[in-house]
Amino acid sequence: MAAAAVSPIPRTLNGLSTTGQEPKPRLTLDHLLNPELWDLPVWNGPHNDDPYRIADKLDELDYSVALLKRYRNSVRPVHRLSPDILALVFLDLVQDHENPLNSQYGDFSWVYIAHVCHRWRTIALGCATLWTQISTRYPEAALACLERSADAPFSLVVHARAHPDNSKDVIDRVRPHMSRLRHLYLPWTQLHDENGNVSELLSSFIDVPAPQLETFYVYRVRIDGNCFPLPAIFGGHTPRLQVLKLSYCYPNMGHLSMRSLKMLYIRGKKRDAITMELSRLLEILEACPALEVLVTFKARFVHTQPLEQEGEPFRRVRLDKLRRIDIARCSASVASTLLDRLIMPHCQLSLGVWLERRSDFRFTFGVPDELSEDHPLRDIRKLQVAYRSASGSVFIDGTAGAHPFQITATIAPGSDIGDMPTVSGPLLLSIARTLDLGALEEFTIAETAYYHPHVGFAKDVWVQALARMPLLRALHIRLQSITDSGFCRVVLSALATPDAITGRPACPHLETITLADDKTWSSLQWYVFARARKAQGCPLRRLSLCLPHYENVEDMAETDLAELREVVDTVDLDPPETPQVEFPNAVW
Repeated sequence: MAAAAVSPIPRTLNGLSTTGQEPKPRLTLDHLLNPELWDLPVWNGPHNDDPYRIADKLDELDYSVALLKRYRNSVRPVHRLSPDILALVFLDLVQDHENPLNSQYGDFSWVYIAHVCHRWRTIALGCATLWTQISTRYPEAALACLERSADAPFSLVVHARAHPDNSKDVIDRVRPHMSRLRHLYLPWTQLHDENGNVSELLSSFIDVPAPQLETFYVYRVRIDGNCFPLPAIFGGHTPRLQVLKLSYCYPNMGHLSMRSLKMLYIRGKKRDAITMELSRLLEILEACPALEVLVTFKARFVHTQPLEQEGEPFRRVRLDKLRRIDIARCSASVASTLLDRLIMPHCQLSLGVWLERRSDFRFTFGVPDELSEDHPLRDIRKLQVAYRSASGSVFIDGTAGAHPFQITATIAPGSDIGDMPTVSGPLLLSIARTLDLGALEEFTIAETAYYHPHVGFAKDVWVQALARMPLLRALHIRLQSITDSGFCRVVLSALATPDAITGRPACPHLETITLADDKTWSSLQWYVFARARKAQGCPLRRLSLCLPHYENVEDMAETDLAELREVVDTVDLDPPETPQVEFPNAVW
């Protein structure tokens, strides 16, 4: 093929002009951008000599083209973002991989951001906080991160499935950087091997002080073994420790510093629940003045040792910053004692206890009989008592002040208490007598689908229970059963019964009653009740009924609801939902 018909370019040799003129590049940027100006011998022809050694310059040309591409990228709109903003965007991508217990943690699958362009790569490699997720499962990535993280605090996951040699290599390289360790995640099997000792892998590692450690997490691994006390770690020098999550183990005093601790999680095993003296738990809580969250699960607290010595004042632990306490599968009496010893005025409470009956036939469900003035169960405004008779449980939840609470009391297997339908009435009375209901405004009583009648709800029980609710304004009844058999119908009689001293009916401020999922009551009963309340000077403002005999009625004017509206301001057939309090699940 003939060369392009363009004006010849003066020959150069090693940068010098053969015509005696000043040296100049043979290929300028204009030439590069306009191939039609190129004057190469035998263009696309057969093999020929390269007298100007242009081919030898291709590597330099490639470098020049790369620089030009970098220049092109630099004028793109995305590069108007400053390096700090781009670094924040990159960190946001990393947040999608922040779960340390995820198998992909530490694999840096997001590293593609460093392959986009030179500027992104420079920013990514220069941002130390991008390279702080280290896992023994990915040893090569872990070692690279130790170098790239510079002096930034990092997280370390000792993966249960990592090869022992790989784990050892990573831990040996991490040990000199312990002053930067912020979050540590270990399988419980590495702290308690078959012989009950710390594994060889960690024996020297956990002896080194970790002054920046904020999270110490012992996670579960499905393998046989017993629960154990946490061994001494980091020489007890963990001044910044804020999160302590322990699976199958529990803390020991003096084995780590807990002055800054904010979250404490303790979890036992199903067949080997942690057993801890209540006095030890109080000792641990005394060492955590900044504690905000306490969660225990499958941990059994016992009260066999005195909580204070003879002559000492009543022992109480003040936790002004405690925002949540969640204790599951605990003795009701021990839970009551614990709550009686804690001062936590701004705490939301979740308890799961085994129901107990005392010698005076009152029931203990995890709440002390006498509530202190600053107890979190003071000043209850909303309360729901929901029976789950099929499972022998009762759910008690509501709002006290500005904080929700939730108590699940269950009849223990083999207990001589009896079944829930038998004890439900006396249990309700115990709940009313124990809780502070003087300011209660909304009360819900409910039962799930259960086909055995409740026999404990006598009129006297309801009279006594309702007498504890003088400011009640709304009553919700939810009954999923083929018969109420005294469960709720007697409520009408109790509400219409005048007080023996004042002569006024129970709950004089009651304005709203809603009823759902019942198949036995009629609007006539409600009419008689509402008319009596109105005559007593305590009229109802709203009555909401979900009665099955109205389901197929097309014209409500043909029913007896018109007469009912003569004594009640609003009557409807659409009772509102009464949701339970939702508590966040504990993440282990």
